[in-house]
Amino acid sequence: MTPRVLVLGLTWPPETFISRLLAGLTERGVGVTVAVGARRAGARRAGARPAVVDPALARIDWLVLPSRGGSLADRLRRRIGPARGDNLPLERFDVLYFPWNTAAIAYAPLLARKPAVISCRGAQINVAPHNPERAAIRDGLAATFARAAAVHCVSAAIRDEAAAYGLDAGKAVVIRPAVDPDVFRPGAAPASPRAGGPLRIVTTGSVIWRKGYEYALLAMRRLIDQGVAAHFDIVGGGPEAQRLLYTIHDLALQDHVAWHGAQPPGEVLRRLQAADVFLLTSLSEGIANAALEGMACGLPVVTSAVGGMAEAVTDGVEGFLTPARDPEAAAAALARLAASPQMRRDMGAAARRRVERDFRLSDQVGAFADLFRAVAA
Repeated sequence: MTPRVLVLGLTWPPETFISRLLAGLTERGVGVTVAVGARRAGARRAGARPAVVDPALARIDWLVLPSRGGSLADRLRRRIGPARGDNLPLERFDVLYFPWNTAAIAYAPLLARKPAVISCRGAQINVAPHNPERAAIRDGLAATFARAAAVHCVSAAIRDEAAAYGLDAGKAVVIRPAVDPDVFRPGAAPASPRAGGPLRIVTTGSVIWRKGYEYALLAMRRLIDQGVAAHFDIVGGGPEAQRLLYTIHDLALQDHVAWHGAQPPGEVLRRLQAADVFLLTSLSEGIANAALEGMACGLPVVTSAVGGMAEAVTDGVEGFLTPARDPEAAAAALARLAASPQMRRDMGAAARRRVERDFRLSDQVGAFADLFRAVAA
C-alpha cells in the first residue's frame, strides 16, 4: 500500500535532516503533504506553492493555509474548532505525522480523527517538561502519547525518558538519526602532515544554550593553557550568538576560536573535511545529527555523554565520551587526540565505519516508510 502522510507543525524552511527524510520517503513511494502557513512559507496566498523550496523537496505536495495572524498552530486551531477538524481535508490522508511533540500537543484534537505518528527528538522530552513556563508540554505529553498510533524515538535513551510521561513501550519505535555517507565523506588527504600544525577542532549546530558552547570554550582555554596548539571553528547561528562572542573575548580566545555563523551545506561540509576532531559539549541531545555528519567525514568525536550519544559513540573507539559540564574532561580527551595523529586516524576511520553500518540515511528512510505503512494499514 502507498500511505498518504500529512506532516504538521514544521518550521519554515524545514531543518535539513527533515527535508532529507521527507524527500527520501517520496522516493520510497510514500505520498507526503506538508501543511504550512502561507506567510511563513513566503507564498502570496493560501493554496500557492511556497516561494523557496529545497530542491530535495520537489516531489512533495503542499497544503498552504491562510496566514491571518498568529502561529500556524493558532491558525489550525481556529480552522478545526475545539475538537473536530471538519475544515481540513483529512479524508485525503492515511496518517498524520508530527515531527515534534509540541506540534502534536498543539494539534491534539486531530489525533482523534486519524492515526498519528509523533516524533520524540530530545529537548522536548528531557528539557522542556522541566521548565515551569512550559507546563503545557509536560501536561500534553501523556495525552498525545495515549492517542498516537506510534511514537518514534530518536534513541533508546529518549524512549526510556519518555516513559516517565506516559509513553507505552509497545507504541515506541526507535529509529535513530542518520546521514548520507555519500554526501558527508572524508576530504582529500592533506598535502602535508598534520602533526606539526594545530589540532583543528570543529563543531556545527544552532547557537543555543543547551548546546553548551561555554563548556567547549572553557575546554579550549584549558587546552591552550596546557601548551597544546589548537584552533576551534564554530559553525551555526542562533539566539545565543552575542553570548558566544562575549565568552570568546572573556576567555581571550580570539586567536584560537572562530565563529562563522550559519553556513550553507557545502561550506559546512568543507569545514568538517578540513578538521581533525568534532567536539560536542551539549547539555541535552537525542542523538546529534551534527556529530553523525562529523563521523561520516572521518572525524573522531569528543562528546558529552548525554541523551543517546553513547548509542552513537563508543568511548575509546569512535572518540571519547565525557561528563556533561566538564571542560577538564573534554580538554583531556582533546589533548590525547592532539598528541597522537595515529589515534585520530584510527578513531576517525572507526567513526566512518559506524555511520556506514548503523546510521545510513537510506536505512532510516526505509524504517520510516515501513512505520507509516504499518500505521496506515
